[in-house]
Amino acid sequence: MKTSLVIIGLLVTALYGCNQRDKTTNRLLGPGRLASQVFQIDNSKDTILHTKKGAIIRIPRGVLSSVNKTVQLEVKEAYSMQDILRAGLTTQSNGRPLSSGGMIYINAVGENTVKITQKISIAIPAPFLEKNMQLFKGEMQSDSTINWTDPRPLAENPQLTALEAGKSLFDVNCASCHSLAKDLTGPALAHIMKRSFPALYDTTQYGLDHFYEFTRNPANVMAREGYYRCLKEKFGGAVMTPFDLTDTELDQLYAWVENESERRALPVPDNGILKCRDSCQRYLETSARWNKIKAGLENDTVEMVQEHRTFAAGQPPLPDTAGPPTKVSPLSNSALYYQFTVEAFGWYNIDMLLRSNADLKLSELRVRIQGAYKERFHLYLLIPAVKTMEAGGPLPDEADTYGFFEADGTIPLPQNTKAFVIAMGEHEDQVIFASKEFITREKQVIDLSLTATTKEAFQQQLAALSLNDIAIKVNDTKNAAALRQAIRELKNAEQLKPKQCDCDCFVITPIPTRTAAETEYLRDY
Repeated sequence: MKTSLVIIGLLVTALYGCNQRDKTTNRLLGPGRLASQVFQIDNSKDTILHTKKGAIIRIPRGVLSSVNKTVQLEVKEAYSMQDILRAGLTTQSNGRPLSSGGMIYINAVGENTVKITQKISIAIPAPFLEKNMQLFKGEMQSDSTINWTDPRPLAENPQLTALEAGKSLFDVNCASCHSLAKDLTGPALAHIMKRSFPALYDTTQYGLDHFYEFTRNPANVMAREGYYRCLKEKFGGAVMTPFDLTDTELDQLYAWVENESERRALPVPDNGILKCRDSCQRYLETSARWNKIKAGLENDTVEMVQEHRTFAAGQPPLPDTAGPPTKVSPLSNSALYYQFTVEAFGWYNIDMLLRSNADLKLSELRVRIQGAYKERFHLYLLIPAVKTMEAGGPLPDEADTYGFFEADGTIPLPQNTKAFVIAMGEHEDQVIFASKEFITREKQVIDLSLTATTKEAFQQQLAALSLNDIAIKVNDTKNAAALRQAIRELKNAEQLKPKQCDCDCFVITPIPTRTAAETEYLRDY
């Protein structure tokens, strides 16, 4: 719809010769009730007057019969009910009530011989157009009321013609799914332009091309705009049928919806989504920013930990030359908040023991991880007497069950010897830890349940195990402080989420890459 001033023909007017002015002005439009505007008219020229309240009066040259070339006209306007009541202007025609589209008073000032010899054109502003409106003339009654008489049809109005075309387009294309006043298969459409463009005739935020696009290709707009996607979800998930209408046809359709909404004084429908849009946007933007920072920090931390990774026991694993690999794969969980380091002197892994110790017996040793924390941990078997430490890994086809050598859970072990299994890792911003001391046997299953603890409590529990030459420490990773800050901000962002809104449908784009400003922020850590 091309936005412009809404112009309609004069709906109701009171027009008098000057000889009536003294008798009627004080009673009809008393001083101080309605503002008076005085215009100087050159009767030898065509003149167009623009009044303060938006009326347009076209006066052809010579239409005013006067002895003077220059004529002064006084204009008073009453378009709103407040103005009509203030001036005491009744709206009756021979005792029958009328619906007023507005009233205007025009009179000559300063002489009593002025007459209007031809028609003048008057257009007054109105919030909507009504095809049944007529032009009335006001006659003063003995009781100072006005009787509106001599009704005449308004001049042909192109806008009314366009509105009739818009109604036909609505009936054919929209009425099967939409009503103006209530929800049907689709949402109520009253004031659709006002809702889409908060200032009714200010479409600078998106432009009308945006609205045209939605009507012609709704799926394409829904893919990038959350408001329409939320509407789709609210009304059953069906996408509106696209309509191949011209710009002119769409202008007529939108104009009829707006005019009919105003004419029927329909309230703006409340589908709940508009109320959620701004608050959801604030929540999503804040969450996206901190998720982006958090993702970047996690990526940097993982790369840093892998780059500086060392072998836990100080000895690299020996190459496996015994055929197809059957050994378990040690857990490789990259730390985000905590780095665990293991320092041991003279310790050897199971491969080394097999070559130097014939007193070992092939045994079965399984560790079952139970409880809430089953991810992001490292598992170790320690046998102090033979200075052995071996990293554990998951056994195939056995959920949450781990071994330390062969994939079937077997491992060569000294018998009747004190040993430990230790699991340590992190969950969000907490250290998780579990340990168990046991005596080696030929077949054993050990259950471990990791619990969350502090870094300090973790060190105390390790110290109590008396691991002899083994020192296990935990320190914050490079980005731990910034990660904790990001998580705190994400929790704060959750407080912005509106309680009665589903913000998921407003999510449009994936989290973007880190900006230069955010990179600068991270340097503070």
